Amino acid sequence: MSIIIASLSSCTIFRAMKYGNASVSDYQKYDQDTVRRGETVFSFVEKTQQTFLDTLRIDYHFTRQDTTRKMTIDEAQNLYPQFKSAVLIIRNDSILFENYYGGWNRDTQSGIFSVTKTITSMLCGVAMKDGYIHSLQDPVTDYIPELLDKDPMFRKLTVGHLLDMTAGLDFEENYNINPFSKMAQLYLGPDALKVIEKIKFSHEPGTRYHYDSMTTAILGLVIERATGQSYSDYLSERIWQPLGMERDALMSLDSYESGIAKAYGGLTTNVRDLAKIGRLYLQEGNWNGVQILDSAFVARSLSTSLVGESNRGTYSCSWYWAYHDPQRFADLDTLKAHYADHMYAIYLLDKDTGTYHAITHEGGFWGFGLYGQVLYVHPEKNFIGIYLGTDRIEDYHRIFDRLARYMN
Repeated sequence: MSIIIASLSSCTIFRAMKYGNASVSDYQKYDQDTVRRGETVFSFVEKTQQTFLDTLRIDYHFTRQDTTRKMTIDEAQNLYPQFKSAVLIIRNDSILFENYYGGWNRDTQSGIFSVTKTITSMLCGVAMKDGYIHSLQDPVTDYIPELLDKDPMFRKLTVGHLLDMTAGLDFEENYNINPFSKMAQLYLGPDALKVIEKIKFSHEPGTRYHYDSMTTAILGLVIERATGQSYSDYLSERIWQPLGMERDALMSLDSYESGIAKAYGGLTTNVRDLAKIGRLYLQEGNWNGVQILDSAFVARSLSTSLVGESNRGTYSCSWYWAYHDPQRFADLDTLKAHYADHMYAIYLLDKDTGTYHAITHEGGFWGFGLYGQVLYVHPEKNFIGIYLGTDRIEDYHRIFDRLARYMN
């Protein structure tokens, strides 16, 4: 075992030194599997003329300058010409806005980092509909029996815990190039299963929400074991081909030898194909008459009724839906007046200080990636927003929420 650990560590250190921090072009560095598209392509209605989104000015908050300015999307993106990015906005299957910056174009493929977690959640839902995964209560050890003789907590870990980030793993997200971190071992190491087998627990599964990539790495392996297929082949067969994707996607592997997909952050695709994932959720899992994803699973994923349930807060099945506002108010009436224009708000009392604060929801749900990548859907407005880029100039899920307000 000591030889394995030493080998794993040396490989991780070498890759960390060679490649540095993660980037949206990591698909050029690491071993990849292909998610193949089918013969037919689904196309959104093309934009043929200018829309109000081309000239609409909305508030952008730039953290680098700590300033808020009213700008159009083009003005905001062109403020940082050194960054490459793409913005796509669709409503009712029609493209309202599409533009590319810094040399990107419609064919550009980009890593989407943790938006991959949303894809993995969806694929888990598909595997449940197909009968490969029986329920959210299934123990993870049913699918990864190697974990039975590891930490005893693995026997309590369920598929539902993985979906909602309530696994209780002792794992911290750390995105620097420290080759000794657990994140580096997972992302850079050549054998993900050996990293999974060594993980410990900080608390019992199901007791509280804690975001970490290891949780979704385990979920991805569950899907592969349950279906008997590689992540890429199953994603191709059940999603990429039926949804009529324009291009093949790529999925990063820990290594060709091990072949385990980086289900937590390894997918590479483009804005138009990613938007089709959003459309599938807006259609409650139905794609042009074919039920690909159970509507009940979609409803669970895009639900605002989960605060306090299993301590998963406002995160469900790798979708976010709310902002935790840091403002505090002395009394409840003042807080309610402040949030009167919000579509949905939960009012909370801080018992230690006697003040009130809010969790707010503007109607949208989103998956989120390391450099601000966003897959956003607003069911009531039938609205999809996609942002991919090499850097995070703004929180585009907030931008999409603001834009959705202008939709009748």
